[in-house]
Amino acid sequence: MFKVYQLDHPLTDESKVLDGRSYLWASLFGPFYVLANGLPLLALLMALISATIVVVAFVAFSLVDSFLGSELIIIVAIFAVPVSALTAQGVAAVELVRWGYLRRGWRGGY
Repeated sequence: MFKVYQLDHPLTDESKVLDGRSYLWASLFGPFYVLANGLPLLALLMALISATIVVVAFVAFSLVDSFLGSELIIIVAIFAVPVSALTAQGVAAVELVRWGYLRRGWRGGY
């Protein structure tokens, strides 16, 4: 799930690595992480993806709360739903940044 990507620019020999730290920043800041990498249109797309993730997380927690009324399950859901949402946001943002760099001519490294 958390793949490490190395991207190389063919003309400038510049290199970027998208690793665990990238996933952390992407999960915390989502669209701002994409924007900080110089991809403004993809940052707008990431904002929509983040909004969708928030709605899905809210609906998932509401369903767990309404159908499984156990207090223990609700306590587990209080922690599991946000962690899952942040993980999904981090993976989506890193994939968008990777895709944006590849579209700009960067090569996927080894």
